Amino acid sequence: MITKKHKLALSVLYFTLLSISAEAGLKIYYIRHAEAGHNVKKDWEKKGVPESEWPEYVGDSRMFTPKGKEQLTKATKKLKEIDFDFIAASPMWRTRNTILPYLKETESKAEIWPELHEASGSGEILDDDLPELKIPILGAGDLIEIPDEEAPYFVLQEDNKHEFHRPKRDEGKIYSTAALKIALTAAIEKINTQFGDSEKTILLVGHGGSGRALLRLITQSDYVGEERGSPDNAALWMVEQQDDKSYQLKMYNDAVVTPEED
Repeated sequence: MITKKHKLALSVLYFTLLSISAEAGLKIYYIRHAEAGHNVKKDWEKKGVPESEWPEYVGDSRMFTPKGKEQLTKATKKLKEIDFDFIAASPMWRTRNTILPYLKETESKAEIWPELHEASGSGEILDDDLPELKIPILGAGDLIEIPDEEAPYFVLQEDNKHEFHRPKRDEGKIYSTAALKIALTAAIEKINTQFGDSEKTILLVGHGGSGRALLRLITQSDYVGEERGSPDNAALWMVEQQDDKSYQLKMYNDAVVTPEED
């Protein structure tokens, strides 16, 4: 149910988006998936409730929480206030099914970008001393499969149908970061090649950790430091390309970012 408070918040967001959209330059919007069961597992562990009494969604990354389902409705509404020239999504269930209601309502399609898959290591993504990995990363993971019922709304790239290889935790976090940096650098290069120096508006649908890493990497700044943490579930951040080809943060967690904050 959409309350007056929600309507007011949507109205504020709408006029915020209008003011941002009036500016020139490529705009990259990024939305984190809606809240899923894995996002609330620690909360339920802290409650001391026996695991046998947990709701079935707790701990399941392929199920949205009740809050997450509400976020889907709100996210679809706010995304419909923006005209996107292109949409790309992580191949994971929670990202596909966050954008799916919007795609259905607008009769749109999203391209699957394996580079947007979740991976750990966002905190060290700007480190200069990450190891040079000797193993294949891009295209070296599992084959991406889209269920038949979702197939009309997602497009797989002919030459990019495999996830990127993500080193296991026991191989060391620094190796996971190095792999994530390779993947996200490839995503940024793809964006610049396809849309750079244009006035287009694109949307990326991803995750908390990798979304935080992408923002740091594309702006070469640590705006999302420890005090801000990862982007909120179903919230938008946006960067705009400047005349010098750099990207400036304009929005974070659905709120305008002023030059003083950036």
